[in-house]
Amino acid sequence: MIQNNRPSPPRFFLRFFRWFCHPALKDSIEGDLMEFYYERCNASGKRKADLNFIVDVVLLCRPGIIKPSQPHHTINHYGMLKNYCKVSIRNIRKYKTFSFINIFGLSVAMSVCMLVMLMLADQRSYDQFHEKKEHIYRILSDYENSRQPYATSPFPLATALKSEYTIAEETTNLTPGVGGDITYDQQLTQAAGYFADPGFFRVFSFELEEGNKYTALEAPNSVVISKALANQLFCDANPIGKIVEFADRKLPFPVEHIGGGEAAVSWGSFTVTGVIDIDKYRSHLKFDILMSASTQTQLYTDKRVEDFSNNWEWYFRTYTYALLASDKTEDDLTLALNDLVARKYANIKAEHTKGFKLQPQKLADIQLGLRNNDTNNRMPVQGYYFLGILALVIMISACLNYTNLSIARALTRAKEIGVRKVTGANKKSLVVQFLSESVITSLLALAMALVLLLFVKRAFKGLWINKHLKFDLPDSVEVYIGFIVFALLTGLLAGIYPAFHLSRYEPVRVLKNIGSIGIGKLGMRKVLSVSQFVISLFFITTSILIFNQFKYFLEFDYGFTSANIVNIDLQGNDYRKLANEWSSIPGVGTISATNIVPATGQNDNIQIRRSGDQGDYLEAGILHTDENFTDNLGLKVIAGKGLPEPTDSSGRYIVVNEQMIHALGYKHPAEIIGQVLENKWRDEAMTVVGVVEDFRYKLLINEHDIGPLVMRNQQDYKYANVKIVSADLMGTIAKMESRWKQLDPTHPMSYEFFDDQLATTHQGIFDIVAILGFIAFLSVIIACLGMLGMATYTAERKKKEVGIRKVLGAENFRIAYLLSREFLKVLAIAIVIGAPLSYMVNNLWLQKFPNRVEFGFGTVFIGTVILLMLGLLTIGSQTIRASRTNPVESLRND
Repeated sequence: MIQNNRPSPPRFFLRFFRWFCHPALKDSIEGDLMEFYYERCNASGKRKADLNFIVDVVLLCRPGIIKPSQPHHTINHYGMLKNYCKVSIRNIRKYKTFSFINIFGLSVAMSVCMLVMLMLADQRSYDQFHEKKEHIYRILSDYENSRQPYATSPFPLATALKSEYTIAEETTNLTPGVGGDITYDQQLTQAAGYFADPGFFRVFSFELEEGNKYTALEAPNSVVISKALANQLFCDANPIGKIVEFADRKLPFPVEHIGGGEAAVSWGSFTVTGVIDIDKYRSHLKFDILMSASTQTQLYTDKRVEDFSNNWEWYFRTYTYALLASDKTEDDLTLALNDLVARKYANIKAEHTKGFKLQPQKLADIQLGLRNNDTNNRMPVQGYYFLGILALVIMISACLNYTNLSIARALTRAKEIGVRKVTGANKKSLVVQFLSESVITSLLALAMALVLLLFVKRAFKGLWINKHLKFDLPDSVEVYIGFIVFALLTGLLAGIYPAFHLSRYEPVRVLKNIGSIGIGKLGMRKVLSVSQFVISLFFITTSILIFNQFKYFLEFDYGFTSANIVNIDLQGNDYRKLANEWSSIPGVGTISATNIVPATGQNDNIQIRRSGDQGDYLEAGILHTDENFTDNLGLKVIAGKGLPEPTDSSGRYIVVNEQMIHALGYKHPAEIIGQVLENKWRDEAMTVVGVVEDFRYKLLINEHDIGPLVMRNQQDYKYANVKIVSADLMGTIAKMESRWKQLDPTHPMSYEFFDDQLATTHQGIFDIVAILGFIAFLSVIIACLGMLGMATYTAERKKKEVGIRKVLGAENFRIAYLLSREFLKVLAIAIVIGAPLSYMVNNLWLQKFPNRVEFGFGTVFIGTVILLMLGLLTIGSQTIRASRTNPVESLRND
C-alpha cells in the first residue's frame, strides 16, 4: 500500500497495472514496483522515478503477466490473435482485386498525409536545441485594426523589460541593418546580419566554433561571423583576432527582396571575435554576421545609421527576445507588457500606435507563427490547415472506398460469418477479426505509401515555392513511429463500420438463405460513392478554374511593354555612367531607370494633395524614374509631356496617371497640367507636367483596381531597364557584362528579363494549380478504383444472371446497360449535387480575388465531362467485358 507520507507514483499507470496484471501475481509484482520506485525517488528525484515507473508498467504488459479476459476458460489469446492475422491475410490474398484496390487507394492517400506530417515535423524541429526554450519569448507589436501583429518591437523595450521589471532573467535585441561588403586581404564577399548585444548568447544556446561567446559581442567594432563566411575569407587560417573591413551597401535583410543595395559606404575596421556554424542549427534566425550592438553608438554619431535607441513610437525594425525567470510564466510577462504599454504610450498619439499593445510569442510557435516583418519567408500555419484539409479529404475518400467495398462483399462473406457464429464466435470476436483485417490492410498500404512518399517528396521539393520555404523534410525515428500510429488509426477508422455491420448478421437467416442477406437498396454504399464523386468533381473544377486564372495572369495586358527588356540591378553603381557605356553596344536600344520594377511586388507610397487645400491627403503609389522610362516601356502620354531631364535631385516635376486625375477631382487630363501638389511628409512642391495612360504598377494578385500614381525623376534609381533590339539576346547581354566589369569589377552583373519577372510573380499560383491538380487526380483515381471494384463485384455476382439473359437472347448492349444502371445513377446524383456545389464554393473565393478570370457553368461543365468520361470508362471496362462473356462458361457449373 502507498503510505501518505511517501511520494506517489502516477495513479493512472498504477491503476492500469492493477487492471491488466494476473491476480495471482499482482501483489508480489506491485510490491517490487513500489520498492524500486521509492529507491529511485531517493536517488534521482520524483520526476525520473515517475518516468521509470511508467516504463516498468509498459514492459510488464506481456503474455504470462496479463490476466485472461475470461478466467474460467483456458483460452490462448495470443494464439487467437495469431489466428485472426492468418485468416485476415488469407482473405486479403483470396480477394486480390478488392485487396489491391483498398491497399493502393489507402497508400496513395497515406503518402499525401505523410507528406503533410513530414512538413509539420520539419517545422516543429526548429529552435528545439535551446536549453531554456520553454522560457524564451519573442515580443510582438500590434495596433488597432491591423491584419496581424508585427514580429518587431521598439528598440528600448529589451532594456526597459529587464531593468524595470523582475520578469526577465535576460533580454536581447536583434536589429537588422548590417548588409554590405566585408573584405580581408583583398578577398571580398557579401555579408548580411544583425546588430546583437552580449545577451544574445545568454538567451539562445548557439555555440561558437571559435571564440568566447560570453565576451564576443561586448566591445565596439567586434563581429561574430558564420563558418561559411570564415572559410571564404580566411580559408584554413584561424579567424579570431583578424581585422576585416566592412562597407555598408544596405543589402536587404533578413527577408530578401529584389534589389542589391546601394553604393558602398565604409564603416571602418572590425575585429573577428567569434565563428558560428549557423547552418548546423535549425533556427528561425539565419545570418552571416553578428555585429556588436555597441558599434551603433559611433554609427549614430556619424549619421550612418538612424538612431532609434530611445524611440518608443517606431516598432518596425528590432526583434526583442526575453528569457523569463524560472518562476515566471507567460501570464506574468503579459501583465508586465500591458503595464509597460500603459506607461510608455500614454502620450504617443501617432496613427500607427492607436490601440497599441505588446504580446508574447513562444519560441516554439515562431516557425509556424509567421508575422509581419518576420525574419524569413516560411509557410504560415493557415497553409498547413489548407494542405491538411486536402490530405484529410483524400484520406476520407480512400477510407470510404474500403468501407464501400467491404459492405459490398457482405454477401460473399455472409456464409463465413454464419458458420463462425454457429461454432461459438460472438460479436466481439467477429469485430476483432474484421478490424484486424483492416489494420493489416492499412499496414500493407503503409509499406507501399513509404515508397510513393519518395516520389511525392521529390515532386514537392521541386516546386518553385520551396525555393523560398526551404523544406528539408528530414526523416527521423519519431516521424516513422507517427506513420505507424497513423496507419493503425487509419485501419481502425476504415474498418470500424464494416466490422460492426458484418458482425450483426444472424446465423440462422444467413445459412438459410444467403441471397436474402442483402443490404436493402445499398443506401449507405450509394451515399459513400456519391460523396467520393462529389469531392472529385469539386477538385477537378477548382483545378481547371485556378489554371485558367494562372493562364489569365500570364496573358494579362499590363498596359506597358515588357518584351525584350532586361532589368539590371544597379547595386549602387552610377546609372548614368553605365547607360553611357551600354548605349554604344550594337543591339542595345532604349535604356531607362527606376527604383522599382512595376508589377513585381514592390511598392512605395506617397501622400499628396493640391497645394493650398485643407482636406485630407490622398495616398498614391510613387515611381522614381528617369526621362526615358515612359518611352522605353511604351507608356502613352495623353496630356502634357514626359518627365524632363533632371537639373537637380529634387524631382520637382512629376507625371501622374489617369486615376490621379479622377482622385483629385479633375474631369479632363489637360486640367491637371501645371497644377502644384504638396507632399505630406516633406516640405516640397511638385508640378504636374504630364499624364500617362493607366498601367498596372502593383502586383495583380494584390489589387483589382489601378490606383493613383506619381512618377518623378529623383535619381535614386535601383534598376536599369535595357531594351535589346538584337536577335542575339545573350550575346548582347555578354557585351553588357563586359562593360559592367570595367566599372564594377567586384560585383557580378545581376539581371532578369522583364517577361520572366512578371511570370515568376504568379509562379506560386501555378504551384497551387499543381497541388490541387495532383489532389484532384488522386481523388478521381481513388473514386474510380472504388467504382471499378464495385463494377467487378457486380459483374462477378451477376455472372449467372448474365448467362441466362444471353441464352434467352439479350443483346450485349442491353446487358451492359443493366449492369451499369446503378453506377450511372450514382454518377448522375454526384453531378447533380457536385456541379452547383462546385460553382457556388469556387465563386465565393473568386469574388474576393483581384483581377479574376471569368467563371461560369462552362468550367463546371468541362469538369463534369471529365468526371463522366472517367466514370464511364471505369464502369465500361467491366460491364462490357461481362456482357461479352460466353454464357456456357457462366452456366457450366449449374
